[in-house]
Amino acid sequence: MSPNIEGLKVVYLHPGEVCFSAKPIVVSTVLGSCLSIVMYCKTLPYAGISHCQLPLCKGDGADCVNCADPYKYVDCTVRSMVKKFGERNIIRSDIEVKIFGGGDVLKNSPSGNKLNTVGKQNIMSANKAITENNLNLSVSDVGGQQGRKILFFTKTGEVFLNRLKNNGQS
Repeated sequence: MSPNIEGLKVVYLHPGEVCFSAKPIVVSTVLGSCLSIVMYCKTLPYAGISHCQLPLCKGDGADCVNCADPYKYVDCTVRSMVKKFGERNIIRSDIEVKIFGGGDVLKNSPSGNKLNTVGKQNIMSANKAITENNLNLSVSDVGGQQGRKILFFTKTGEVFLNRLKNNGQS
């Protein structure tokens, strides 16, 4: 099933970026070991999506408010996104959370450790931050050996996912 994006503004999300919107748009991103965190509130149309690169902030995540790159790190991203939703008086129980990515797509991880790849670390960091922030994870499509291309519809909260072959093709 192909999504209908006719008439909607399409935004491409690069690594380390985030997009928040109260208007209907489509956000597109391509993920390998990186992780996208999607948050959506249907009671007050508001949505956010991130493209995180690494699991933990250099400052251990304790002070994400002062993080120079809050959307580069999974732990800081969850905290920052929750704060942004809170500024709109959206309570945590009204936030639908989805995560995508975290694939083991890097052929040679720097550590050579296949058990603790960047993708796996990103997934673990996301699950921990989601739990610590009292959020409910509704959808998770993470891990594996392939990358993903996702399209996020901010009006409905729907995410269309296309798994990529190892050569980057769908």
